[in-house]
Amino acid sequence: MRDKSTLVKYTREELERVPDETDWKKVDTMTDEEVYQDACNDRDVQPTDQTFWETAPLPDHFMGIDPDLLKWFKTHTVDYEAHINTVLRSYVEAKTNK
Repeated sequence: MRDKSTLVKYTREELERVPDETDWKKVDTMTDEEVYQDACNDRDVQPTDQTFWETAPLPDHFMGIDPDLLKWFKTHTVDYEAHINTVLRSYVEAKTNK
């Protein structure tokens, strides 16, 4: 069973209190080329080109979710994909432990 302690949850209100450190006035005055160059100078960013996307591996699974369900999760939780996974895991564990 996966260790549940690795999932950290924050409310929308908690996340809204995190200060935004982006200088949006500066960003708004930058050209696309300047934004690109700043991104290239960021050690956490690796630029990609068309070749990268042509050879990028696809995820090993996809899951169709009804649009209304997806909308509900997106509106009620910040990390909706993790929340969906948690709900599904709880369901499977409940059915398995019967």
